[in-house]
Amino acid sequence: MIELSSREHYKLLSQIVLGLTPFLILGLMLIAIFRWGEIIPFIVSLFVPNDHSYLFVTLLGLLVGTIIVLIVVGLIIKTKTELPQTESAEIINKIMKTSSGIAVSSLGGSFFEEFFFRGVLIGLFIGYHHIIDGVVIIFSSFLFWIIHIPQYKGVYLAYVLVLINGLIFALLFYFTSSLIPSMIAHAIYNFGIGIYFIKSK
Repeated sequence: MIELSSREHYKLLSQIVLGLTPFLILGLMLIAIFRWGEIIPFIVSLFVPNDHSYLFVTLLGLLVGTIIVLIVVGLIIKTKTELPQTESAEIINKIMKTSSGIAVSSLGGSFFEEFFFRGVLIGLFIGYHHIIDGVVIIFSSFLFWIIHIPQYKGVYLAYVLVLINGLIFALLFYFTSSLIPSMIAHAIYNFGIGIYFIKSK
């Protein structure tokens, strides 16, 4: 665990929040455009499972998140993969070496990114035809992948893992109609990677 001054710590947490806030704002704008008059019911519907219980989707998120993080950490160790020496990678490195950084990344990252990429980008545009659903899932996962490229510049294993994770999170949402499992899986992934960063240095 690295020691930061109060000012550095505040600045770091502010960077995380500022980086995540646009997903919430853009998501709410898209919901307002496509679901005007039913904004609140649509947002609430994103957390209600279709044919599954809340217990089931929670356990599913826990299981999938745990499996993903174990596989990813195993691959990172086996391939001796390291983050590139870029500014965004350095910020991630600092974030993942503080307990509050891990907490904000795990909870904030999972909520804001899942809300936008799965809840909004998939939730608004599925249900018309299974082919359209497939295109929407791939498009959402591709955009999720694109925004992570700068922080993993040149680390091809990370590119593949982020794309696969995006698809898994998308499918969790698609098949349960709830953001609960994808948010939990995403939070566990971010938390697990954060713990790995702390223990590996």
